[in-house]
Amino acid sequence: MKTLFIDTHYADINLHLYVDKKLYKKEEVIGQKQNSTLIMPLLSKLLKNEDYDEILVVNGPGSFTGVRLGVTIAKTLAFTLKKPIKVIDYLDMMNVSLSSKDHIVGLSDGNGYFIGEFNDYKKAKDYYYLNNSNFLSLMQQKSVDTDVSIDMSKVLKYADTLDYTPAHAVNPIYIKLIGVEYAEKSNEK
Repeated sequence: MKTLFIDTHYADINLHLYVDKKLYKKEEVIGQKQNSTLIMPLLSKLLKNEDYDEILVVNGPGSFTGVRLGVTIAKTLAFTLKKPIKVIDYLDMMNVSLSSKDHIVGLSDGNGYFIGEFNDYKKAKDYYYLNNSNFLSLMQQKSVDTDVSIDMSKVLKYADTLDYTPAHAVNPIYIKLIGVEYAEKSNEK
């Protein structure tokens, strides 16, 4: 089974091709700007003379533009090439990468943190966003894992338990509604 993994949830581009859950090829760009101009040439390079059986896309949370970029490309590939698609979010990737069953994970965007709470590796409540000062208050009350090394072998194993999603139903996770509402209002003009 060949899996195309697409992750653009933040400032980086991570495009991987796995064969039977083992990394076969990858194209990555870390800390660059203009990811929208870089991703298609990288994807073409990764998939040159290659096929894949399924797509696994990270649908957020993170950068508004980064999340939309990866999700849109994954949906387009899934729909046009009739490939099945699975969706995973980055907080869940952090969740399954940890060894403890019950924890809180936090992903920084510089101004605050996306928060996910998990019990027995399952999402305990809806994700939420805290600004830096509110996050510091949370840290004084509870332990929050923020520096999680993603274990792709665990992520891919977990992805096997996920159902395929119809391409048209794959949507980005937007936790910071203010940014979404601003973007929607800008598009209305």
